[in-house]
Amino acid sequence: MSSARLISFPAHGAIEFLLGLALMAAPFAVGADPAGIVVGFGLGVLVTGVSLTSIGAGPRGTTTSVTAHQAYDQGLSLGGAGAALVLAIAGQGAVAVSILVIAAALFTLSMATRYSAR
Repeated sequence: MSSARLISFPAHGAIEFLLGLALMAAPFAVGADPAGIVVGFGLGVLVTGVSLTSIGAGPRGTTTSVTAHQAYDQGLSLGGAGAALVLAIAGQGAVAVSILVIAAALFTLSMATRYSAR
């Protein structure tokens, strides 16, 4: 374990859940156009859904592997950055910046997390 990976997997899930909610609210907060609302809210739903897979295995938990969760995290942060680029090109700078900031936070979170089930 490296010293840079300080966040436990359950704490990662809780932070990721909050970032997903922030991503859903951001387009409304900055007064985005309908396209920005759809993109931001859609990405927020995906991030929130992935965060719920960190609850754990068992009768009420999910069966998604920790490795798959890590891949989803990295894919969502890269997808968020790409969506921000497209929105910036389309002239929706405020929502693009908010999505880019949250995507960077997701990437930073994934780099600081110990991806282990315990």
